[in-house]
Amino acid sequence: MPFTLTRTILGILVPGLIAITPWLLTLVQHTKATLGFDVNSTLGHALIFSAAVVAGTLFEAQGSKLEVEWDRSKDASYMVNESWYAYLSTVLDKEPVGYRYVSRLVTTLYFELSMLWAAPIFLLGSSVLVSLRFPDDAVILCIVGLIGAVVTGMYFHRQAKVTHDVICVTRRELVSRLSKE
Repeated sequence: MPFTLTRTILGILVPGLIAITPWLLTLVQHTKATLGFDVNSTLGHALIFSAAVVAGTLFEAQGSKLEVEWDRSKDASYMVNESWYAYLSTVLDKEPVGYRYVSRLVTTLYFELSMLWAAPIFLLGSSVLVSLRFPDDAVILCIVGLIGAVVTGMYFHRQAKVTHDVICVTRRELVSRLSKE
């Protein structure tokens, strides 16, 4: 699968779908909303797909802002800008294995940055959904959901930061080694 399609699926569509699913279930199960499925299921599916894309795009945009901030903070130690432009402008007969590795890491980073927002929204929506099903336990379920949302947000933030560091180090090292050849 081409990298751009994989990145789009993993960085936008999957996180968007994850985030909206419990909220859509809450809407459909606890209101009279049908999302158009009762009249035209194709339009209902299009609505869900579109909502997932919009949510995922918003998550990706927020993740990109964080990535830019990290790039700025690490420019001095990792030569992020210099390495990035040297990496982009390198013309080679054969692509080094490291380029594929960096590309895979970038896809991972985009997924982690989007999930930084999607996973907490999913957990909050899931806790609302479960609380509506078990109203006697709603308070504890919402507290657990809130704690889970914070923990998963922190987890994906940490994972994305580590991935970003590995990308910066690897790209800098690739550029350095290629310039010696």
